[in-house]
Formats: sequence, structure tokens, C-alpha cells
Amino acid sequence: MQKVDADNGILDQIEQYGLNRIVTQRPHPQALRPFLPELDTFVRHNHFNILHPILRLIALSLELPEETLVEKHNFDRPGQTSVCFMKYYRRTEEEEEKSKNVWLKGHTDVGSVTILWSQPVGGLQILSADGKWKWVRHIDNALVINTGDMMDFFTGGFYKPTIHRVVQPPEDQRAYDRLGSVYFTMADDDVKLLPLAHSPVLRRVGIERRCPDGEAPLSEMWRKGRTTTYGRSELKKGAEKDVEEEVIEGIVVKHYN
Repeated sequence: MQKVDADNGILDQIEQYGLNRIVTQRPHPQALRPFLPELDTFVRHNHFNILHPILRLIALSLELPEETLVEKHNFDRPGQTSVCFMKYYRRTEEEEEKSKNVWLKGHTDVGSVTILWSQPVGGLQILSADGKWKWVRHIDNALVINTGDMMDFFTGGFYKPTIHRVVQPPEDQRAYDRLGSVYFTMADDDVKLLPLAHSPVLRRVGIERRCPDGEAPLSEMWRKGRTTTYGRSELKKGAEKDVEEEVIEGIVVKHYN
């Protein structure tokens, strides 16, 4: 069970199990092993039938060859694209009060695209352009697609990372634990997180660089920098209201309360 400080010393109540997209890459508990063929099918469905078409659409929207981003997200090359199953346990009334009902602080995902399988117990919210948190409504058999930091790097800010958080479910759903199935996708480890500057669209609208091109991190460096410090680094108050900051690979990363 991962424990990350949410607020006022209250730790999260998230139990999760993650598998690399190559599901046999690491050993697994005995109870899970009979299901590895099914998990492999699920992972491949996410990668080839959902992720790759999305990457092609994004490339085409930038007026680039449709395989431009697919070529940075290979299935068999070194990388940490993974599927994660998460269970959010309920808190006591005292813990909810201290944490202001926030189960997971506002943040952006590390990778390129996050595929969330919609599930009926609410809790996910996104920060809208008007600065308000808005609920993500459940739709049966639907997917929630978030863009992450790596897509922000690649598109020079054209596709900004989705700022999202998890809060206590609505009152009529609080008797249930919240479950989640998520496919976190990341570029291959050796891909440098540079803007696709040859995009005609980006040439027209301009590129917002998070760092000089010569200092752009590799995908592996960014992933390790974000994941090893998450919930452990000392955040500093940012210039924006209700925003805390840390610096990863020389780049400011924001956390939203």
C-alpha cells in the first residue's frame, strides 16, 4: 500500500498493484500468475487498440506523419508503460476533515497519455480553465483520457497536461471502496523529451518550452525524477494560489491543493 502525505499529516489510503506492459518482466504473487494471459491481452488492447490510435490522431492534428508519436511509444523497447490497479479505502470522519476530503492532491501524470477505465464510484476531478474543480462523470464502458507531462514536452504546450485529483466520493457512494484500472503510458526510455518543432501547427502557434532543448531530459530520467520524489520531497509554496512546487531535472513541477 503506497503512503503519500495528502495534507496535515494524513496519509493516503491507496492500495495498488502495477505491472509493466511486458507482464512477465518481473515475478508476481502466486495468486496472480494464473491471470497473466488475461492481463497480457488487456495490456495489448490498451496499447495497440487505444493508445496508438490516440497518438496517431494527435500527430495528425499537428499536421505530422501519423506514426510520429507511435514510433516513440513502442511495445517491445525498454520503458515503463504499465497497467495499475488501485483501490481507495474509505477514511474516518476525522481524517476527511483534516485532509479537506482530498484523497490524492491535484497533479499531472508523468507520461504521455493516461487511459482510465471509467468506474461508477466518483472521486476524480479535473481543474478546468476557469480555476474550478469539476467532477468527471461516470459513463458505462467509457474511457477517460488524460494527457501528461511527456505530451506537454512533445507538443510544446499545445496539449497541456491534465490537472486532476481524487476526492471523497459523493455522499450516496461513500459506503463503497473506489476501484480503478489505469494504463499509464510513457515514451521509450531513450526518447528525448523535445518539442516536435517541425510541426506546421506548432510553427504557427508557437512553442512553450519547459526547458532549453539542450537540457531536455530523456524519458527515463523524467520518469525516475518524478516517481522517486512523489510524496517524499519537500514542496515549496508557488506563486499561484493553492499551488506548491518542486524542481525535477531543473524543471518546475506543480502540485495543486
